Amino acid sequence: MAKIRLSVSEYSLPQRMMAEAVGIFFLVFVGCGTAAMTLILGKGAPRFANPHDIGIGALGGMGDWLAIGLAFAFAIMTMVYIFGHVSGCHINPAVTLGLLVHKEIPLGDALTYWVSQFIGAIAGAFAIALVFGRAGWITGGLGAAAPFPGVPLWRAGTAEGLGQFALVLGVYGLAVNRKAPSGWAGLIIALNIAGLIIVLGNVSGAAINPARTLGPIFADWVLDGANHWASCGVYILAQVIGATAAGLLYPWIAIRKSKSVPNGPAPETAGVSGGPHEFGASGSGI
Repeated sequence: MAKIRLSVSEYSLPQRMMAEAVGIFFLVFVGCGTAAMTLILGKGAPRFANPHDIGIGALGGMGDWLAIGLAFAFAIMTMVYIFGHVSGCHINPAVTLGLLVHKEIPLGDALTYWVSQFIGAIAGAFAIALVFGRAGWITGGLGAAAPFPGVPLWRAGTAEGLGQFALVLGVYGLAVNRKAPSGWAGLIIALNIAGLIIVLGNVSGAAINPARTLGPIFADWVLDGANHWASCGVYILAQVIGATAAGLLYPWIAIRKSKSVPNGPAPETAGVSGGPHEFGASGSGI
């Protein structure tokens, strides 16, 4: 597999912004679109008489979340291998924040990435409405994430924070750490996200991405569909906390400082902060 941990400095800022916008557009269109279609297909279908099944779709619970988790994984993995060498393919404002915490990306670039990511996510949600029609937002809710029946908001927010922590931890370990196996970041990060969606989906909807959280909620609101604004702020706050924690903790755990560097840090171990360690500003996230 090709190495995706490449320098992004050769690409202009507009190119990187467009890569982020297009990447997250397809993350939302494919991932949230699959969640919406699951609801549409399951409308009126017989359900298992299980009081603990608060899932979605005709299969009820895990079967549906497996399909949704894999749909997100396929979209993310594809975008990473398409745009990873251009922008790093963060396609998640929390990933950008997590990298910013350890100065793996300049603040100015991070701000422009965030703008592109939110615009791309909103466009992806409206694309679901365009393709699926009225059922997309009336029945499918455009795949918006929200607490499931019986789940209090604080517990759903906790799930989002933990999920975001695990997601950003995976990005650091697989796409930023120079000791990670070359070329596998896109696949393993995507599978990590699929697993998180499967386990957290029935609790919070497993958004684990601030732009993916906001995009469908905003489009639903514009189209007079479901209103999930009450959970939006809590989700994004939890995701910010989880991403920040991962951005602080992983480097502290995993950076191994060199004892002495007589002639300056070698190219393969020079970090962005100027000290000799095993991180580099690869930016190849998800």
